[in-house]
Amino acid sequence: MRFWWQLCMSYQEVSVEQLSLNVREPKLCVLERLISAIRTSHDEIDAWVATTREAFPVIQDRGFRAASDSNS
Repeated sequence: MRFWWQLCMSYQEVSVEQLSLNVREPKLCVLERLISAIRTSHDEIDAWVATTREAFPVIQDRGFRAASDSNS
């Protein structure tokens, strides 16, 4: 809910220009599609998640997992 609220605010903490300077084109397009999906519907967000998982699989941090397992 907080993320939704932040996207609906009239001000921007990060401009599109700043994103374009710091994020490469393929990921910038994905971010733009996410923003569009959020503005559209929950179904569009779900579709975005499904297609993005295929294009950009979640990176598994094995070091973090190993440290967490050793602390348990």
